[in-house]
Amino acid sequence: MYSRLYFFGLLLISTFSVSAQLQKFGKPGSFADKHTVYEYKKSNWDGSHASSIFLYVADSDKLESFKWWKGDEVATLVTAAIDWKNFSISEFQNHKLRKGKAPEFIAKLTGVKNLKIEVGEMRDSLLISDLPWQSYDFDFAGISFIWRALKNKKDSFWFHIADVAMINDNPKFVNKGKVTMRFESNEIINNKQCLKYFVDGPGLENKGGYIWINKKNFMIEQYKIALPDEPGFENGMMQLINTYTMTPEQWSSFKKKKLGE
Repeated sequence: MYSRLYFFGLLLISTFSVSAQLQKFGKPGSFADKHTVYEYKKSNWDGSHASSIFLYVADSDKLESFKWWKGDEVATLVTAAIDWKNFSISEFQNHKLRKGKAPEFIAKLTGVKNLKIEVGEMRDSLLISDLPWQSYDFDFAGISFIWRALKNKKDSFWFHIADVAMINDNPKFVNKGKVTMRFESNEIINNKQCLKYFVDGPGLENKGGYIWINKKNFMIEQYKIALPDEPGFENGMMQLINTYTMTPEQWSSFKKKKLGE
């Protein structure tokens, strides 16, 4: 009898914790930057292994990330949908773009808690019991959205990181664990007023770092994280280089032009 009561007690505590966490968020606020392109430079901390990432705010619940190396005729396009009820990613689609060819499907993820993953012929699923969750492989772009809904911008909060990992030499989508965001100070980065946060936890293998958020639009201005998120990197840094507005038609033409079309 005691063990049963203990189990239900833990269940109630867990449910309250998750509910309290989501209650730290409210309405997402303004999306005056709809159809804005945020151009980032991604590299190691020393600036080596640099590439360009163009993040496009397609709508109030949709982001597109165009990852491209200068001079390449190949790029990666990742589209993501945001679930504003659970402040998490609800869909990913990954396509390879090549000059003069139709987009090549690479992977797809759908769901918020019960995730369904499709990568080539692989089919997988993952249950994330605690929300919210985000992706480091997506360069934390989803955080730039949910931050707009954070009621107290100086409040600490946590989320889970779910990404692809190699398990027994096979790719598998896994919950890598929880990370905590903690406000540190106000700082000027790129001549812009920013909020500086410390981010770390098992989801980053306890190799975290700092994220600076633009006070005006709550988009990531810069991050420096010790854990690299892809091959070729020793650590991770992303810096905002430029912003400009594009219609969906202009955005489509922009991607083709970068590939040399």
